[in-house]
Amino acid sequence: MPASALAQIDTLLAEKAARSPAARKISSQLLYLRDHRFVIADAPSKTKGAGIESLAEQDGTGRVLVDLKGDVAQGLEAQVKAQGGTITNTSAQHGSVRAWLSLERLETLAQNGSVRSIRPAFLAQTNRANNPHAGAKVAGLSRAERVAAVQKAVQQSLQSAPASSETRALTGTVIRNVGQATSEGSAAHGADRARKYFNADGTGVKIGVLSDSDDFKEASIASGDLPPDTETVPGQDGRPGAGEGTAMMEIVHDLAPGAKLAFATAFNSPESFAENIRTLRFVYHCDIIVDDVIYYFESPYEDDVIAQAVADVIADGAMYFSSAGNGGNVDDGTSGTWEGDFKSAGTLATLPSGYEVHDFGKRVISNRIEAGGGPLILHWADPGTLDNPASSNDYDLFVLDQDLRNVAVASTDIQDGTGMPFEFLGYNIPANYRVVIARHPGAKTRALRTVLFNGELALATAGSVYGHNSTRGAFAVAAVDVAEAIDGKFVAGPTTPVELYSSDGDRRIFFDRNNQPLGGGLTFASGGGELRHVPQLAAADGVSTTLPGGSGLNPFFGTSAAAPHAAAIAGLVKSAVPRITPSKLRQALIDGALDIEASGTDRDSGAGIVSAMNSLQLSGAKPAVFIDLSSVAVTATGADAVLPGGAATLVATLTNNGGAKATNVQGTLSSSSPYVTITQGTALFGDLAAGASGGNLTPLAFTLSAAAPCGVKIPFTLVVKFTGLGQTPKAFNFSVQTGRPDAAATSFSYAGSAVAIPDADPAGVDVPLTVAFPGALSKLDFRIDGATCTTAVGATTVGVDHSWVGDLTFKLTSPAGTTVTLISSAGGPGNSGNNFCQTVLTAAATMSIQDVTPADAPFTGNFTPAHPTSEFSGENASGVWVLNVSDSTFSDTGHVRAFSLDVSGFSCTP
Repeated sequence: MPASALAQIDTLLAEKAARSPAARKISSQLLYLRDHRFVIADAPSKTKGAGIESLAEQDGTGRVLVDLKGDVAQGLEAQVKAQGGTITNTSAQHGSVRAWLSLERLETLAQNGSVRSIRPAFLAQTNRANNPHAGAKVAGLSRAERVAAVQKAVQQSLQSAPASSETRALTGTVIRNVGQATSEGSAAHGADRARKYFNADGTGVKIGVLSDSDDFKEASIASGDLPPDTETVPGQDGRPGAGEGTAMMEIVHDLAPGAKLAFATAFNSPESFAENIRTLRFVYHCDIIVDDVIYYFESPYEDDVIAQAVADVIADGAMYFSSAGNGGNVDDGTSGTWEGDFKSAGTLATLPSGYEVHDFGKRVISNRIEAGGGPLILHWADPGTLDNPASSNDYDLFVLDQDLRNVAVASTDIQDGTGMPFEFLGYNIPANYRVVIARHPGAKTRALRTVLFNGELALATAGSVYGHNSTRGAFAVAAVDVAEAIDGKFVAGPTTPVELYSSDGDRRIFFDRNNQPLGGGLTFASGGGELRHVPQLAAADGVSTTLPGGSGLNPFFGTSAAAPHAAAIAGLVKSAVPRITPSKLRQALIDGALDIEASGTDRDSGAGIVSAMNSLQLSGAKPAVFIDLSSVAVTATGADAVLPGGAATLVATLTNNGGAKATNVQGTLSSSSPYVTITQGTALFGDLAAGASGGNLTPLAFTLSAAAPCGVKIPFTLVVKFTGLGQTPKAFNFSVQTGRPDAAATSFSYAGSAVAIPDADPAGVDVPLTVAFPGALSKLDFRIDGATCTTAVGATTVGVDHSWVGDLTFKLTSPAGTTVTLISSAGGPGNSGNNFCQTVLTAAATMSIQDVTPADAPFTGNFTPAHPTSEFSGENASGVWVLNVSDSTFSDTGHVRAFSLDVSGFSCTP
């Protein structure tokens, strides 16, 4: 190490030694920020990687968000206010206050005896990953950018979200549409099959979720993607946020739709997070709790305040799931972690002050940053929880420039018996900077762990998983891209990998929650402490939600998405076997997992991908009857269509998708339509073995009044009863379309001015089109027009100009209020193609608009829409139709210029 760097480090350590008693209570990060000790950006720059960027939370007046420890009962809050502070959170139980304070007032405040320590607010992050497969276009957004993107659309979403529909039907077919989006993980994990085979959907189970916020919860309830009784702990909604909690709850609801849900934020403070964990169990009585949050300070070597809360709810019988983290893993060469025992580099790196520099291996004293990220933290195996800091071995953390000549940033907190074994550098640090660890003279050798969040180290080890997800009895869940599912279903085998960013294990704990050593030494070489094998399971990520694309939560990647899949499957098991013990439920999940990666339990995926079917079978769940209405065939009497004044017979095909036999199956038909008379309403179906289908053995029949409007859609209900284990009776709603579809179509075209599509605004823009058409609609084709087709950016002759069509979503709403998504990120978010021109969305096409590629731009030709326009069939077409076009991501713009609706009706001539 050059003499210049040694001198700078020694200067910093001399300043540390000279701190006043009050300054010793204050984190070095705050002191350095106050004194402008390092040349850094005050906030993240727009050009990522341009230099070291501060992650410090500051308000518009320059105040910083800090966490204070002290005696709340002795007036700590009053002292904070006296120094001009604004308090955001207080925990008398933990002796903590979170507040906005001026840097210049910190040392004055620290002189008060009621103050024990002042640190930058303990930051946390969720384990969401921006779409790792979409390239630079959807590169990571900051939390502030994500919040800004989703907040634009909250009120609009609440106003425009369509009501949910349990069952919608067309002639001869029953289409179930619960909500707007379903996680692909439901099928990949076999949860959809297991729900029916065992007739278990989470009913009787309550699942608690902790994340950043529940933004968009109301919109998800309105669309049917969350149940109406979804609860949020009062005052703990986390708003404004990105709505990651809502995305997690949607996943749980997709897999375990019968489970009740409760939410609380984890972001107010670590103490608040711990209290909310206990609240979800002891007040809201959640059987299963899941989170996706890591606080950077959390100890890898001791169960701290959050882990203690997790342990408490597990001891009370709850099951706890958490994301394993997105810290990468050694096997994929993506780890941002180095873990091992401190090793002195010897006289080569002994500083003038007597401090020793750590040898990362083979006398390498600086660990190069391979891929930039932040923050950078250091832990070591000393006692010291947030509530009871007791570290007496002093280590410090430095980042040097690429040539090792200058100290870029440093963390030099004091550990003198009352400190935390933790150093924190709250910066984004670019690649090629160097990480250096130094030990105070006389400090004992301890196990060390340094990690660069969201980045990679050139010298890396296993052990990315840490914190409360490693609590004994909890589940840390790794992530597997749902696209790895073969034909939509996960399979075992070494060729199914975890995500490149999924964190690996294991985790060694050296102290109990009371700062007492667990025995055997405090280094890895000693073999001391307790080894905990983490992660335990893997689950799907990269799945669909209803959250806006600009939020980075649709598709939803990261171990944040994996954890709720595993928690929901645990909910299915407990629903099927209500009295199952936590230990037996845990064993069913572990033993039923699909082994991937290395054979047997491994440090990347644990036991493997959680399997709903296997876990339920191993839990002792009993197969049950599950009747589905598969199809409805209607035969008009003496005519080619059901017409006013006519009659018809009906054959309903039932399928037993459960695992047990149904006997004595019978059905009763009814209709709420005033135009319908049921002439034969009861029918026998006989017996249905597991997996078998069958229609009614005796007739079902009805007549239609001559006064019925042509093209009316008739609502029916079929109530099915049977003998056997399962839900009986069960009602199925479906509809029958009357009339004869016309082949001819009438075209209605938008003739207004070009309408700008707002950039990165999930609310988008509404473009109305008035239609005057007699009678009911039988078919609708949607056309994006254009006179001359081109891929030129900003072209005025195309139907829609936009420089990145993968950002766009098109929704069409009828005068009756039915909304159909026509295009949803055509070709995926990575589709950089320009413009739509002479693009026809019709059911007669063979290729979906969703399957196009950038090379297909400007997408001229016929395509099927993302969702069928047959949803509009039978509605009165006259009135105002509204096309909504929204842009999910920053930096690309365009206009709606020309589009048309081709509408066909019905005829009812005998």
